[in-house]
Parts: sequence; C-alpha cells; structure tokens
Amino acid sequence: MSPTCPPQPPNANTPGIAIIGTFTFQRVVQVIGWICLAATALLCIGLCVLHFRKYRAPNEQRNVIRIILFPVVASLVSVISIHTYQNSGYIEPIALLYETVALASLFMLYVQYVAPEPQTRVSFFKELEYKTKTGEMKPMKHYQLFRAAWIIVFTYIVVTLVLVIAEEITRATGVYCETSSKPAFAHFWIQLFTLVATVIAVVTVVRFQRRLKSHMTGRKAMPKLLCFKLFVLITTLQHFAFSIIASHVQGNDKITYNDIIIGLQSLLVCIEALFTQVAFFFFFHPREFGNRNQGGKLSGDEAAVPAVVGYTPTKAIIHSLNPMDLILGIGQAYGMVKF
Repeated sequence: MSPTCPPQPPNANTPGIAIIGTFTFQRVVQVIGWICLAATALLCIGLCVLHFRKYRAPNEQRNVIRIILFPVVASLVSVISIHTYQNSGYIEPIALLYETVALASLFMLYVQYVAPEPQTRVSFFKELEYKTKTGEMKPMKHYQLFRAAWIIVFTYIVVTLVLVIAEEITRATGVYCETSSKPAFAHFWIQLFTLVATVIAVVTVVRFQRRLKSHMTGRKAMPKLLCFKLFVLITTLQHFAFSIIASHVQGNDKITYNDIIIGLQSLLVCIEALFTQVAFFFFFHPREFGNRNQGGKLSGDEAAVPAVVGYTPTKAIIHSLNPMDLILGIGQAYGMVKF
C-alpha cells in the first residue's frame, strides 16, 4: 500500500488575522520584502552601470554582472512567492537555477584571473607546476584538477535543471508531498540531491580558488568567494531546514502555516540578499578595471587587466547577456566542444 501524503494544516490557505492594525503577517512580510528588494535592486543597478561604463575586461565583467544579479533574482522570486503562497513551489526553483549560473560565473571569473586567454588555457594548466605537501612534483596534475572542477561546476547546472524539472512534474502530479520528509516521496530525494549537488559545487570552486590563489593576487578573489559562498550556503541550508520542519509546524490564527513555511523563509532570503548585495558593491566594484594614469596605463592592480576599447554601455549590456560561454562551457565539460 502506497503511503499517503499528510495534508497541510487547516489554516494553511486561509488568511491570518491582523497583527498590526489591519496588517496581517503576510502583509507585513510583503512590505518588508518589497523594501529589501528595492534597496537590493538599486545597489545592483548602480553597480551594473559602473561596470558598463568601464567595460574593459569583457570576459571577466560579463561573469561579474551575472554574479551581482543573483541577489536581485533571489529577492524578486521571494517577493513573488510571498504574494502567491499557493504557487510559490513552482516559482522558487527559478532562483535555484540562476544560482547555478552565478556559481559557474564565479568559477569562470577565477579561470579568467588565472588564464585569461582561451587559446593558451590548456597549455597553461598542463605546464603549471604542482607540488605535493612532501615537495613531490606531479606533472599535469593542475590540468587534471582544472578539468575535474570544470566538469563538476557545469554538471551542477545540468543536474539542477533536471531536479527542477522533476520537482515541477512531481508537484503537478501530486507525488512531491511538501508536508512529508519521508523517503517515500519525491520531496525528500529532490531536496537531498539539491543540497548534496550544491555543497559539492561550492566546495569545488573553493578548492580551485585556494589552489591557485597566488595567481589571483590583488583581485579580492577570497572576499568575492566568501560573500557569495555564505549567501548560497545559508539559503540552501535554510531551504533544507524549512523543508524538514514543514511536517512539524501548524501555525495559528495570526501566523498561519504558509506564513511560516513560505512567508518567513522568503523574508529571510530578501534580507540576506540585501546584505549580500551590499557586500558585492565593495568586492565586485569595477575599480579594478578602471582608471588610467596620465601616461594612459592602468595603475596598481589594474595593470593586470587588459584594456579593451570599443564597448559602449549598450554594447556592454548585450555582451553581458550573451549566454554562449555558458553553453560552450557545458559542451566542454562533456567533451562535445574542445577547450
């Protein structure tokens, strides 16, 4: 006999009573969520404008733009979820999909820092010396690790897409069962696989940065990684935790079941996205691509960034929205496209 999915509490889809004047908990969360989204979007737009005006390292800055858009996407999806509790389960995976794009963009940004020229990238990693802790030299080891990292990061995009499709199908067919954490339902396995895939992908990028940090001097590679990693891990673990407690909470007349499981969780994401966007404003600022001295040369850390002329803001926007490098990255991960 197949197990039965536990029903949601009776108050799940009913509006709660007012907690502040005429404002229900959902309405309060909506107001705070919109404020956080507006602030996050303004910071993001300001940072994007600065990049588009100094679009001198297009292959790097395209990845930067994708990364700094991530908090806005997460916050926007959360605000929409707050407004439509019943459809939030179908909307939330959009943020998860974009998270994979942002993580792959961070990885490609680090690759650009280390080996900016695609034509010489393979030879660079093959010739790069790798020493073990005992001082033993291992030829080709850096290239093997680079290939493994590339495969893992781009497989993360494919795996997440498959998991999102599986979630949408199982929700529509009634076998997802969000109110149960038992292995008999798709909810348990999809959340587990998502958590494992995310952790593996994040750890892979962390290890890549740590191994090659000497080649990223002056680029704030570690602060970039830390603020991005914290946001991803916090929201991922948070989502996993709320998926577990979904089968244990009931809610009440003032704060309903959906207020807790969807509203509160979405509000936390909006707040976390705002703090992350503030951090991004400092660590992903375009000053490293920017100013020239009187002799026409880049100064300081900017000297390592090759200048590219001819990118107007409009052309920069079009270039940053081009997803071909991501598509090629997936093809390269599976051997369909040569490096």
